[in-house]
Amino acid sequence: MDTFDAIYRRRAIRDFNPEEKIPEKDMELILDSARHALQTPDGVLPWRLIIVNDKESKELVSACAKEVAQTMFGASFETFGPGHLWYLPRDVQIRVAEYTATGELWQYPRDADVVIVPVLSTGGWTDSVVPFTDDVELVAQYLGFASQNMWLVATSLGIGGGFNAMPFMDIRRRELEQELFGIPDSWQAIGAFAFGYAKAPRYYGPTRPPLEGCTHLEYWGNPYIRKAFSNECYEEITLPSTDLLDCIKNLNVVNSFKPGAVAWWKIEKIIDAAMWGPVPENFKQWRFLIIRDSESKALIQKMIDEKKCCPWSFNYPELQISRAYDAPESEKLEKVEEKFTKGYGDWIKGADTLIIVFSSFTNWRDQPYPALGANPNPNRNVSVGCCTQNMMIAATALGLGFNYDVTAVADRRTRQMLIEHFGVPGVSWLPQGILALGQPEEKAEAKKIPPLKNLIYDEVWGNPTSKKL
Repeated sequence: MDTFDAIYRRRAIRDFNPEEKIPEKDMELILDSARHALQTPDGVLPWRLIIVNDKESKELVSACAKEVAQTMFGASFETFGPGHLWYLPRDVQIRVAEYTATGELWQYPRDADVVIVPVLSTGGWTDSVVPFTDDVELVAQYLGFASQNMWLVATSLGIGGGFNAMPFMDIRRRELEQELFGIPDSWQAIGAFAFGYAKAPRYYGPTRPPLEGCTHLEYWGNPYIRKAFSNECYEEITLPSTDLLDCIKNLNVVNSFKPGAVAWWKIEKIIDAAMWGPVPENFKQWRFLIIRDSESKALIQKMIDEKKCCPWSFNYPELQISRAYDAPESEKLEKVEEKFTKGYGDWIKGADTLIIVFSSFTNWRDQPYPALGANPNPNRNVSVGCCTQNMMIAATALGLGFNYDVTAVADRRTRQMLIEHFGVPGVSWLPQGILALGQPEEKAEAKKIPPLKNLIYDEVWGNPTSKKL
């Protein structure tokens, strides 16, 4: 399937036909796509997946989802009632609101053919001396990268997917299910990712805001105005045709950029792709800041360069040796020397455009119910990661080079400097990463992709998957 077709056609499916089964080869393609997501600066994938086919396990997950939804949505009809569903026809609003409050809506893992339980590490996911950050919610976006790959590939195969966070949002039920699946304490189950064939197409989905509603230019509060509305900037648009799987497996990650401006329409297309990612409860907890100013780029580059001087995150030789785990023994010292010389890379200042991705945990909602905003939950950043993955795939499809930095926002000091420099309301919005875009020059070295058996388990933790890819 064409890359942009998959991005725009993807929907969260919540009504599956339990009689239709996914072919084994298609399920393997879906799972394999997760392995091609970006790794952390430590060179690892901080997530695991448990494949659930057992009927009783699906029933328990679905029952937990219904109970949590009844408690959450049934307690505040104002939050999740007609006001929250303003974009639906009036006769549909009440029906969906009632269906939501009873919890019935979230029982769909029961009828899905395959349920995948994504599991996120809470800090024990690396053997390095010190990981690049202890912020679990920042790390959660890497699970989002992998999840969006699976979702898009499923869409391209005519298979529906729905990411259900409800079963694991209540701590008591989460512990119950973690025991069921044998998940260790250092890993946290995030949701039930249901896959199967939809009973009917889903026409309604979350509303998509205009670019001006969620994008700033150079500084926070300076709204981005699409260039199509500018008399002085007209660009001819030729949208390339690309294959989704090819883009996912060959993301155009670069170490350096050639001089040359990125057309504004491509920047707008990339951000538009982000907004077609999953949006939990239609909350739109993301914002984007476009940076082209050279002084701002230099400041961000300085934040990244100084990590070479931080012993807790960078300059232990043992730490860098562990990060070179995929290199032959004879090349490890060379890799370590290169790391101390180059740090995390100097591609920020060479990029034509930066897009800083923000997420919020507090006041981004217009509903009165405070619980969801006040209670931090990694699911929000899984969603942000899905949206960011759309941008990286879109950049690749448009022939652009990109790189994605999280080190500048991985510790409190540099994160706060960035917030102050760009005038961000830091109490409510936090940067999650910086996407650099430009004309590709030197392609980044391809990371060794772990085998499926190291990342995916069948039914319970520690039982290696039988999938072959």
